Amino acid sequence: MMNQTLTPQSFATQASLAPRLSLPSGPALCPLIMAGDPNLDTTRHLLARCVAEGVAMVELCLPFRNAFTDGATLQHAHARALQQEASLQAVLQLVAEFSSRIKIILLADSSHTLRPLGIEQVLQQAAAAGVAGVLPHGLPPRLGESFQEAARQAGLPVVGTIYANATPETRRQVLGQTTAFLYLVSTYGRSGGAVEPSDLKCQIDALRAHTPCPIALGFGLRSPGDVGRAFDAGSDIAIVGSAVAGQVEAALKTGGCPIASAGDFIAALQKEAHDRRPA
Repeated sequence: MMNQTLTPQSFATQASLAPRLSLPSGPALCPLIMAGDPNLDTTRHLLARCVAEGVAMVELCLPFRNAFTDGATLQHAHARALQQEASLQAVLQLVAEFSSRIKIILLADSSHTLRPLGIEQVLQQAAAAGVAGVLPHGLPPRLGESFQEAARQAGLPVVGTIYANATPETRRQVLGQTTAFLYLVSTYGRSGGAVEPSDLKCQIDALRAHTPCPIALGFGLRSPGDVGRAFDAGSDIAIVGSAVAGQVEAALKTGGCPIASAGDFIAALQKEAHDRRPA
């Protein structure tokens, strides 16, 4: 449970100096799209479909190896994308095509992208392409401060990730570093598992008392109904990842069209978000 003696001022100093992510009012869907799965042309069409459906934001994942926090579906998506050599430069070219029409959060792994290519260089290039925010994956705590400084220098808001069972100290640290939105991971373990969003309502309410940033719920949201229940629990953003990749994978296995399958699924999820926005 959140340590109720905390105050926003306890951890706001660092974050107050950093750039913020602006979002439209009302619930927002954020589908995760694996860049390059099964190829970059598919990614381009899915981004275009998101724009056409009025999706406010997407999480665009740079594929990486050893995705130990991901379930089998996303691991397969990483593998397919890596076979297509979905490089940072190629993905950022896609971002530049769409950044004026949709907010793109770039998920970049520490071991595969950030450290080998250089944190400052990656973030500067991402900002130049129009990335709206960055979500670091697997970043060692010892690099946290330098990453935050590089993000500030690049003008990129940072997504903070926090697990439902995180300690109060961990929450303080994450909240103090979050400037885009706070990503509440519903379950500790691999992505793609089931979750009941209503079980997390108290945690969402407690977090909201300590951050001005939007709160996103993810890991285990697999249907429009799950998205609706995430909003009912108080989250501002619903992140759907494995289920989108699952649509791509199923279409590839059956000889269908991954663009149509994943696009229609995203449209159904977006309808749930749209129907809950203020008139």
